[in-house]
Amino acid sequence: MKSLLLAGAALSVVATATLVTVWTITRPAITDLPETVTIEPGEYSYRPAGVYRFYGKLVDVPLETLVADQPLEIMKFQVSRAEYAACVAAGACQASIVSLGGSATSADLPQTEVNWYDATAYAAWFSRQTRQHWRLPDDREWQRAAAERFLEDEIVAEDEDDPAQRWLAAYARNVAARGNGELEPEPQPRGTFGENSHGVVDMSGNVWEWTTTCVANTDLTADGVSPVKQQEYCGAHIAEGKHRAIIIDLVRNPKVGGCAAGLPADYVGFRLVRAR
Repeated sequence: MKSLLLAGAALSVVATATLVTVWTITRPAITDLPETVTIEPGEYSYRPAGVYRFYGKLVDVPLETLVADQPLEIMKFQVSRAEYAACVAAGACQASIVSLGGSATSADLPQTEVNWYDATAYAAWFSRQTRQHWRLPDDREWQRAAAERFLEDEIVAEDEDDPAQRWLAAYARNVAARGNGELEPEPQPRGTFGENSHGVVDMSGNVWEWTTTCVANTDLTADGVSPVKQQEYCGAHIAEGKHRAIIIDLVRNPKVGGCAAGLPADYVGFRLVRAR
């Protein structure tokens, strides 16, 4: 009987220890979550990213009216240097050449000098630490969150036949979108560029944001609207900001090269959405 009691006690200790161990593993390492903005379901306009052709001729991307049936929860601010540094310290993210600089202002700057893989690595690490699913937005979600801060890609009248003129018009439009002489040449503390109508901060400032949307070439059908063929290239992704930029995934500083097409972004960073 004494042996049975001892065995039972031992099993109870093991069971208790097991329960404690499981609780320790599943408890989130990060509980102080970033502020987010929830955008309610509803109608919104969307102009897809990419190059569109109609019988071989470059055309403006068709504007779509979509209805979201699910809310979209997105970080109010871009990921900061301090937040990214925590991932680097944990060994889960690649160190950036942009350091904190030892000041509170520096820590609150948006994290730049990160490529697409760095941003997705941070999202994966942050998801593990919070026990929630965080990821980069796709281009459609970013445009929905940007609201009036999204700059339309429609540039040239539809009867324009010269591709060179279309390209020059796009370039001029993007230059104009930056303002005179780039008023803020360096990354600024988060909040510098203000809120949009949804309450999301610094949309279309001077730090562009990575998305999960690949570069795509699309041929339209006879009605000039529906895509009949679409080819994606995922060695480069769309970065959204004052204008769309197509940036090669490995590039951390688009100003010194690696922009796949058009005018490069000033800087590139990111913010995440919380998946439901």
